[in-house]
Amino acid sequence: MALACPATAAMPWWFQIRVIRGFKTDLQSILHEKSWHSTVLSQNPRVNAPPSSPCRRWQILACAFLVLATLAVYWPARHYQFVAYDDDNYVYNNSIVRAGLTWQGVEWSFVDRQANNWHPLTWISHMTDCQIFGLHAGGPHMVNVAFHCANAVLLFLLLQALTRRNTETPSQSADTFWRNLFVAALFALHPLRVESVAWISERKDVLSGFFGLLTLLCYVKYATGSGQPRLSLSYRLAVLFFACSLLSKPMLVTLPLVMLLLDYWPLQRFGPLTPQRLLMEKWPFFLFTAIFCVITLLAQNPGLPSQHVGLFDRVETVFTNYLGYLEKLLWPQNLTFLYLRPDTIPTAEFLLAILVLFCLSALAFACRRRCPAFAVGWLWFLIVLLPVCGLVSLGRLSIADRYTYFPSIGFYLMVTWCPADLAGKLFPVRVKQILLGTVAVIVLAVCAVLSRQQLSYWHDTQTFYEHALKVNPDNDVAKQNLNIYLFEKAHPDRRQPPPE
Repeated sequence: MALACPATAAMPWWFQIRVIRGFKTDLQSILHEKSWHSTVLSQNPRVNAPPSSPCRRWQILACAFLVLATLAVYWPARHYQFVAYDDDNYVYNNSIVRAGLTWQGVEWSFVDRQANNWHPLTWISHMTDCQIFGLHAGGPHMVNVAFHCANAVLLFLLLQALTRRNTETPSQSADTFWRNLFVAALFALHPLRVESVAWISERKDVLSGFFGLLTLLCYVKYATGSGQPRLSLSYRLAVLFFACSLLSKPMLVTLPLVMLLLDYWPLQRFGPLTPQRLLMEKWPFFLFTAIFCVITLLAQNPGLPSQHVGLFDRVETVFTNYLGYLEKLLWPQNLTFLYLRPDTIPTAEFLLAILVLFCLSALAFACRRRCPAFAVGWLWFLIVLLPVCGLVSLGRLSIADRYTYFPSIGFYLMVTWCPADLAGKLFPVRVKQILLGTVAVIVLAVCAVLSRQQLSYWHDTQTFYEHALKVNPDNDVAKQNLNIYLFEKAHPDRRQPPPE
């Protein structure tokens, strides 16, 4: 006995058959589509998979942790004073900057070559500080801290965007998440960051780093997009942010080479695209690099030493400077604002520098497939430091903490991913998690304590120079400037000391 719907019972029999056949066809197509969709998801769970809300929540918590941890270390800076070392030329004795944000000041920032540097956006940021805070030093200090917090968050988001394609399982995704968070936290809390953050005149470091990280984020979005044209919004924003980074400080002229490193790993674009294609797509970045290299050399030429430096002496300086940076990154003790270049470099130190750099480079080459993060991190460190490694004479300066602001990211990437990969092969998963977690907490806690201690030396001019003389009693620059400051403080009617 057949059952019939009352709505179709009154229809002709031939029409009922057509309706039933049509319904049967639609049902079969729907079932086929669901079966196909299930098959695709089972083969590749990342295709059309819904976004994981817990993962998004963990990322938000990670960003909040980075901001709170950075603020906890640098919060005392809101009560700090100007330091009578470049802060006078950049802020409190510069009449144009003190006038605040004006059209005359903006024009001056683009045409003047104050302090043998050309960084218009940095000048504009100092003018904006004076417009908002006047000559109260706490405001600019906290602006530097805010930029550093933002840079730590941007670095974490950049690493997450870079490594997203390399995580196929939830366990790999969690492991990568914690590695990226540790790299960003180490960047935020390492004592070598103190000079760039606590020194008002070094606004150019945090500002250039801010735009540099935005450049890489936009580039990753362009590179991971499906068939995006070169004139896409992400690509154009990457070029714009790169120009802003160089207008803040020309330190990141080698950033296009970092993009090529990221193309190798973790973006893995060298397979689908030829090296020539990858080079050609970055021609605007290389063009900006060439332009700003010429501008920087012209701007700094009056301040460069006139004495001739031989090729061997220059090579000797480069190798020992790289070794000095590695030493400060691994053992950040006796940090100061000025490391004077020695008149002669001991032969044993030069040979040790060659040995260390050669061994690390050989290890990076050997691990380029098993642990590409080591090779990419090491080359990132070498390449970004290239403009300040000693190829161009830096006068009496050998190395500087502030020069490691962006290059250190590669070093942190290297020392995070390689031990984590090695521990994964030597220990069970649970043991590896406990071991690496404990080491990470200890390292970050030690870095936070050392950074807070180093920050205290930037409280005022007298504390600043007295600490420098404790580190190096022969620092004649600190001696002379400290005597000038004490004279200004004792005779304010004859020479105005820095505002408090």
